[in-house]
Amino acid sequence: MPDIEGYKVIPLRLTADRALELCHQIFMREHFIRLEDASKPKGRTLFLLNVPPYVSEQSLGRFFRKSVDVLNKVSFAERPGRNESEKWQKYNIPFSSSAVPFKFKVAYVVFQKSTGVQRSLQLSSIDLFNSDGDCVLESGMQLWHSQYEERILDETEAQARIDKFMEAYDKREKKALEAAKNSEADADGWVTVGKQGRNAGFEQKESVVGRLEEKIVRGKKKKELDNFYTFQIRESKMKNIVELRKKFEEDKQKIEALKKTRRFRPF
Repeated sequence: MPDIEGYKVIPLRLTADRALELCHQIFMREHFIRLEDASKPKGRTLFLLNVPPYVSEQSLGRFFRKSVDVLNKVSFAERPGRNESEKWQKYNIPFSSSAVPFKFKVAYVVFQKSTGVQRSLQLSSIDLFNSDGDCVLESGMQLWHSQYEERILDETEAQARIDKFMEAYDKREKKALEAAKNSEADADGWVTVGKQGRNAGFEQKESVVGRLEEKIVRGKKKKELDNFYTFQIRESKMKNIVELRKKFEEDKQKIEALKKTRRFRPF
């Protein structure tokens, strides 16, 4: 098959008796990008385009493992991109309502050795059938039945996963509780407060309580509206008049006291 823009065109055969010119075509080349990706190492990753929806990771991996070399993994993605494979894996979360999209996709085949990519580019076809010539992929009613069966929840498996999750959760909670009981102040003087233990809250000292009460009072005063209503304005004026009269009487008494203590001193 001829190469197209750096891609080798290779037929995908599902049965042994099907003519090559009538097969679905796959485009593949060595995967390389400018930014390094640890999950797709340079020189050991094969990139495939135009992968049909019915092709699975298991069937594709089984073929390359048998025909080419030992491989690490096969991953799909909706489109080429650095984090597209991780997005595709989100569809495979157990007990999730999300389903794997039944659409054309791209594939990344990672080999253990760099020779795996070179041997793959020398293949004449990708054969997804067994020694008897029967297709290893499910299709039609068989595929629909398998997809339906996968949606039915297995109670035994679900309970096992729940027990495993709760066991790990209890261990984390126990560890956090022990850390809270034995917590000590760090370099900045901060102490981690837990739900229980000797550091269950703030320190009950008089100075600490006083500061908290003062802060609460200041917060309440800030929220209050002064001289907002008519009766508040009236009471404020009356209080001001009383204070002025009181101060006036005090000043008169001071003046009288000064007059009594005054003496005549001509020299």
